[in-house]
Amino acid sequence: MSFFSDPTPYFDQWRAQGPELTDTPDGQQAWVIARYDDAVQALSHPALSSKVIPGGMLNHNDPPEHTQLRKPVARAFSTRRVEALRPRIEQITNDLLDAWETEDEVDVIDTFAQPLPITVICELLGVPERDRDEVRALTAELLDPATIVEAYGKFAAYVQRLLETKEPGDDVITELRDEPNLVSTLVLLITAGHETTVQLIGNGLLALLRDPGMKRTLVDDPILIPDAVEEFLRHDGPISLGVPRVATADVIIGGVTIPKSSQVTVSLGAANRDPSRYSNPDVLQLGRDPHVAFGHGVHYCLGARLARIEAEIAFGTLLRRFPELVLAAEPEWRESFIRGLASFRVRPKP
Repeated sequence: MSFFSDPTPYFDQWRAQGPELTDTPDGQQAWVIARYDDAVQALSHPALSSKVIPGGMLNHNDPPEHTQLRKPVARAFSTRRVEALRPRIEQITNDLLDAWETEDEVDVIDTFAQPLPITVICELLGVPERDRDEVRALTAELLDPATIVEAYGKFAAYVQRLLETKEPGDDVITELRDEPNLVSTLVLLITAGHETTVQLIGNGLLALLRDPGMKRTLVDDPILIPDAVEEFLRHDGPISLGVPRVATADVIIGGVTIPKSSQVTVSLGAANRDPSRYSNPDVLQLGRDPHVAFGHGVHYCLGARLARIEAEIAFGTLLRRFPELVLAAEPEWRESFIRGLASFRVRPKP
């Protein structure tokens, strides 16, 4: 079974072996860090650099440059601004689910999990509605290992055209217009701002439909949905393979010396299934300890609050409107840097 359809055996092996030079499922060779405590240490280690590719993108930079790039983006994604989106996210969610009322069977990804976050992030940033299909296509190409290099150039060209033609407005692009490295920052925000949330919704809903007891608990007691979103993130988060780093000096992690200049992969998915931290880690269970699905340290995900709000509203509304929702067919997993489903068909009203 491939990593993309079931990463669990890989996670188990990586944790058992400890930090070790490994052929990774994305075709690279890297030192894989997979135990929870080791991952936390690695994600905040000053000698494990995020500068794994050139170009100055926010998530591939280190302090102090990273700090300077992050501050204006963090202000643009302030808690107040994100919380103010709740009524609009609820409206978009209900509008999308209205179409399910007359359908015997639907694809969750195409009809709900994909259009919800892309609409939200595009409205927040100020991307015109007419461009959203193009943005979706560019994102898909960017996350495909076979097309990533060409796709980045196309995406950057699109963002540059947008910056040259867009009228100022009450949006993040306008607010950040004078910031350095804006093209690469916007490519990151557009892509990460919706694709990971798509898969949070898809992966979480699949896990829930395979656990009828948990589903009934959330239907009966929706106040538990925020806790469930945290468990979905831990159990099968979208960044499962991990985040890349490069060692700028010899680094000791988990009692193992990783040589200078080594490529490193910190597997968030494996860390979040570490049995030394979580009992029965492969099953859903509310009330767990915190996870690292959004990373840790200075690179902790800027969009974490927005993703949580979208997921809470998505699951809450889905379970309220379609409490008898069931899986219609075995889903298809994508081969992508972001763990997620290509197709996921359900019956809203069995």
